[in-house]
Amino acid sequence: MKNLFNIGFVVLILVVLGCNCQKLQELADETKKTPSSSPTTSSNTSSSPTTSSSPTSSENKAGLTLDKYNQIKNGMSYKEVKDIIGSEGVETMSSGDGKYKVQSYKWEGEQFQFIYATFVGEKLSSKTQANLK
Repeated sequence: MKNLFNIGFVVLILVVLGCNCQKLQELADETKKTPSSSPTTSSNTSSSPTTSSSPTSSENKAGLTLDKYNQIKNGMSYKEVKDIIGSEGVETMSSGDGKYKVQSYKWEGEQFQFIYATFVGEKLSSKTQANLK
């Protein structure tokens, strides 16, 4: 029964990550269409946590490599992963409590590069990447 629960949990995480990947593509397409919408964005920068992730994304762009991704191992803490990548990730999902708490983070790079990391009970349980060199 416990194995069935674990399999279901992994499937749920993969579905969530898949949905987030699609949203990232939609956001990237939307950004390309309207790159100069700065009057409304700049007024929200000081009060909105989502716009504060933009500087984090630009910091990440220089630091994503396949070598760093390969250094990341299951069982690591968020701090260890963050130290390898060299910057804070953007939390994409958080659910649960205690040893069942699930958190997902993303780091974005140029040319649709990204690293996703999912933590269960504060330990890395899965990671995915795209377009890293």
